[in-house]
Amino acid sequence: MSTNLLKRFSFIEEDVPGEKWLAFYNESKASYRKWFLKEGELNRPSYMRCRNALEQYMPELLPKWEHLLELCDADDIDARLLSLYCPTPYVAGCSQAVWVRYNPVLVRNYDYDPALCEARIVKSQWGDTAVISSTDCLWGVLDGMNEHGLSVSLSFGGKDDVGEGFGIPLILRYILEFCKTTAEATEVLCRVPTHMAYNITVLDASFHVNTIEVSPHALPSISHIPLAVNHQGDFELSNYAMFSHSHERKQELIEKLYDPLINIDAFINAFEYAPLFTSNYEDGFGTLYTAVYNPQLKAMEYRWPQQLKAYQSFDYFEEQEIWVNY
Repeated sequence: MSTNLLKRFSFIEEDVPGEKWLAFYNESKASYRKWFLKEGELNRPSYMRCRNALEQYMPELLPKWEHLLELCDADDIDARLLSLYCPTPYVAGCSQAVWVRYNPVLVRNYDYDPALCEARIVKSQWGDTAVISSTDCLWGVLDGMNEHGLSVSLSFGGKDDVGEGFGIPLILRYILEFCKTTAEATEVLCRVPTHMAYNITVLDASFHVNTIEVSPHALPSISHIPLAVNHQGDFELSNYAMFSHSHERKQELIEKLYDPLINIDAFINAFEYAPLFTSNYEDGFGTLYTAVYNPQLKAMEYRWPQQLKAYQSFDYFEEQEIWVNY
């Protein structure tokens, strides 16, 4: 079902958050504050709880957070929002898998409401490491790669549980900024608490693959399974899994990954068709883009409906805008 919504995707290069980040922040501030306060201000943690949590779990990010606060002249609510500690619950779809033969790549479909997607792919270098990522929550990451070839992608875990922890986009930001390998990324996901259930697939330049299932009230589950959708464990019949056809998508990925007659191009192309691709945009569960991360080439490809494509890399990154009609 088409909503005929025209969406602009922007490719942006800005080493350290500055004028470009601030312009987007000012444009998005009202919507993010409305989301942050949806359950009431008292249901969000205090400034000191947010600061202390960052200092405890991701201290290397603390100076970056303080830079953002100074840049946008943040008040108390802005500071708490930007910490992404115990944020307002939210869900998204997504299918992701690693093609593991010959030249492994991480492929993902991001399924969400078009109106709520930031639609920004940003090349940055906040410290020692260059990062290209699709952003969320103002400075978080939905999927991306760093200059070491470490690639990450998230999908919602399908559970309604909410606890004390960070929004997963900020944890993925932390991983891409400070990790080089799948093992290091896995250690972070086991150490830093998340406020909701998510499945994270990680691929590094040595082609090590992990999928880590995290949730606020259970120990992380780590496997070498090269795929994730919107449930956790082998079979979990939740309302969200049924709504999102999570089990059907998992079965499709397994069949494609292990079909000896399928090559890498056919595997990537499968993400453009049902059941991996969905056009249920009116219910906030439509495929917004496909991302392909190639750690060997340190390059990535982005695809949208109507055969729109863009290629980027750390060696050559082009600022541009692409308009997509959903």
